[in-house]
Amino acid sequence: MASIQRDASGNFHIRFRFGGQQFRRSLQTKHRRKAEASASHIEENIRLVNEGRLTLPPGADVPTYLLSDGRLDVPVRVVPVLRIGQLFERYERSIPRDTLEATSICTVKVHMGHVTRLIGSRTLVNSVTKSELQEYVTARSEEPGRRGCVSPTTIRKELGTFGALWNWAKTEGYVETDFPRNGLLFPKQTDKLPFQTWEQIARQIRDQELTVFDALPLWECLYLNRTQVEKLLRFVKDNSRHPFVYPMCAIAAYTGARRSEICRSQTSDIDLVGSTFTIRERKRSRAHRTTRTVPISDSLGDALEEWLSRKPSSRYAFPENHRALRLEKSARDRNGMKPFEASNFLNAVLSGSVWEPLRGWHVFRHSFISNCASSGVDQRFIDAWVGHQTEEQRLRYRHLFPDSQIKAINSVFSRRK
Repeated sequence: MASIQRDASGNFHIRFRFGGQQFRRSLQTKHRRKAEASASHIEENIRLVNEGRLTLPPGADVPTYLLSDGRLDVPVRVVPVLRIGQLFERYERSIPRDTLEATSICTVKVHMGHVTRLIGSRTLVNSVTKSELQEYVTARSEEPGRRGCVSPTTIRKELGTFGALWNWAKTEGYVETDFPRNGLLFPKQTDKLPFQTWEQIARQIRDQELTVFDALPLWECLYLNRTQVEKLLRFVKDNSRHPFVYPMCAIAAYTGARRSEICRSQTSDIDLVGSTFTIRERKRSRAHRTTRTVPISDSLGDALEEWLSRKPSSRYAFPENHRALRLEKSARDRNGMKPFEASNFLNAVLSGSVWEPLRGWHVFRHSFISNCASSGVDQRFIDAWVGHQTEEQRLRYRHLFPDSQIKAINSVFSRRK
């Protein structure tokens, strides 16, 4: 049975099944009665073909042929069938190895899992319409998330992933139209909370009598001052069962490197003579392997020198710890530490301690940038060290400690001058 749908411009499209395939074609009209007449016309011609009274020539453009009563049979390239449930698998098989990080592939898989679940694994990719995407946005915004319902930011990222795979499918010839995202309506988005000190967060939890769950968004905005960073590193060094956890934390605290960047770092990236640490990037460019360099401070130099003198033989600065993972491989077979493994090791050290509320490795990056900014380090240096490129990234991190802000404003308006 043929059905008609109106697109964002007001034109009607017709959708119908023929020969086991689904077809979609613009009717080039904004009048419903004309569109309904065309739908009836196609249904009648499909019946005639099935009865043998109308013959479909090989290679004919099916919609054109049926709409013209068999007078037009312009050959057309048949678009291969690709269902949403197959999209991620085809994409993953096609991309060159080492194009994306394992964590990025995992994220794409999770996003497409939600798309497949809500839109349908057997739905043809080229049949998805804007109205179906809008239904997806509405359905996801009503589902439970980490803190209440799924956030608009998460939904936008999921559709961004779907759109990226759609564009890949278009280049491969699976679809011929653009991703129908324009004009979608999303719930209002709440700005991220500003970064805050431990004392500020503890005071809010106490005054508002927040539960552990309600306090999670606050802890994700935590940054530590220099004294707290030193205390945390000493705690990790004294309490970790594995010697690599402390130098990894020291790199994160003294360079602002991301967890994945530390895990993929190699021994050759550490230059103790020149006092530089080279960070292998993945986020700045998809086409090129880029790096950035951060100077090694005295404290970091001591930690790295001790680690290099005892680390297992491997080209990686932090090879997989097979004793910890209960695996048996030779040193030559070791890869770099996996990001999820690094998180597990850090969480094991902090669990049950006063540091347990810390939300993973990124607190070191927050704190590094905050301490540099509050100490008056040139913003250009900070951008080069941590890889910031956009003003949005800078604004997210560019802040001073409360005491520094108070001193700054009192320098202008203080009554004690």
